[in-house]
Amino acid sequence: MVEVSPVPRVALVVPTYEREALLAEALASLVSQPFGDWECVVVDDGGTEGSDGAGGAAALVARLSRGEPRLRYVRLSHTGSHGRARNAGIRATTAPLVAFLDDDDLLPAGALEERVALIDRFPDAPAAFGRVELFGERTGTWPSDLAEGRVDLLRLLRGNPVPLSTVVARREALETAGLFPEEPVATPDYELWLRLARGAPLASTRAVLARYRVHPGNMSRRKALEVEELTRLYDRLQSEWGLDPSLLAPARRGLLRQRARLAPSARERLLLRLRSLLPRAGHGGAGSRPR
Repeated sequence: MVEVSPVPRVALVVPTYEREALLAEALASLVSQPFGDWECVVVDDGGTEGSDGAGGAAALVARLSRGEPRLRYVRLSHTGSHGRARNAGIRATTAPLVAFLDDDDLLPAGALEERVALIDRFPDAPAAFGRVELFGERTGTWPSDLAEGRVDLLRLLRGNPVPLSTVVARREALETAGLFPEEPVATPDYELWLRLARGAPLASTRAVLARYRVHPGNMSRRKALEVEELTRLYDRLQSEWGLDPSLLAPARRGLLRQRARLAPSARERLLLRLRSLLPRAGHGGAGSRPR
């Protein structure tokens, strides 16, 4: 039986919804980590019992936790809010560091220890992150241009380079920033990274700290939702934080380019591309997932 520290160094928060087979892979990648001073809570967003015929997430965690007391399970009523599920996981744990892993992603060998070592190197950083290795429908690493060191608010305002499944954050910083937005949106993490970076730059590494599963299928609808959400987010932050519009101009131009790629007609695509070239373009930016 694995011994559990009274206060583990790091908590893993794993939200899930009716993907027990993938969740089992994600948890196996955690349990096999050489670094052992962790606790993990699986937050079930109201999934049905045994959606894949294996007894559901509750049964899976119960089975695994018989020999692994560091694993726990929390069940919510279903809302579809990833932010609400992650916040519930943060509140259900006690470790001073909080890391995140989506239920369809994996931890490479040694990645958890690397996350902890990274944030330890930057005592004033509210959070730290690295790159993901893409697998499944696509391969590669993302973000390709991530540098070693620090990522400040100005860089984050140009678009989101933070893969959520690589993040480790200080609990105190998360609580001060207000945790994740709980509205059921496509990009709940980006606003939290921006709020954290208002206090101090995040720490970053080019090391691969998670494996990100790219699923088959048409992503156009989700991309369109992200564009609309990010447009509203930039408008709100510009007003609430009193940001100079020029700080958001690169992000707004990026959103116009994304809109152009998603536009149904050649004429719309051309008009949006032209607008993205204007010095005071109306909209732009990048979401929280590999493109």
